[in-house]
Amino acid sequence: MFLNPFPIQFLALLAYFILRVFVAGTLLFLGIKHLRHRHNIKHAMQLRWFPFGLFSVWYLALIEIICGLMFLFGIYTQIAALLVLIMAVKFIFFGKYISSPFIPSRMFYILLTAASLSLFITGAGAFAFDLPI
Repeated sequence: MFLNPFPIQFLALLAYFILRVFVAGTLLFLGIKHLRHRHNIKHAMQLRWFPFGLFSVWYLALIEIICGLMFLFGIYTQIAALLVLIMAVKFIFFGKYISSPFIPSRMFYILLTAASLSLFITGAGAFAFDLPI
């Protein structure tokens, strides 16, 4: 049996807070970036079976910004995590049809899936409006 070299388990709730804030910052950054470059991205989001590219960009940016704010303030964190989880899984499967320098790679969405799943399971952590159950 090995001892933990950094016994700071009393800070465990801060780990969820740190993860939540970094995911929020990433989502807010992407949402604003997608809104700024919506006319460049709309052509990449137009698929043969779904020709509504500009609608898709607006929808994507609003989901990213709203979920980013929900993560940042810790409001309905698990609902935001579920929405981001669904969005990330959609980009993992349909990302191969979208080629734009403004859309992150599939590996990014795999990491976002893991972070969202963690926040969905654990909740908001410290400094949140969500109350622990």
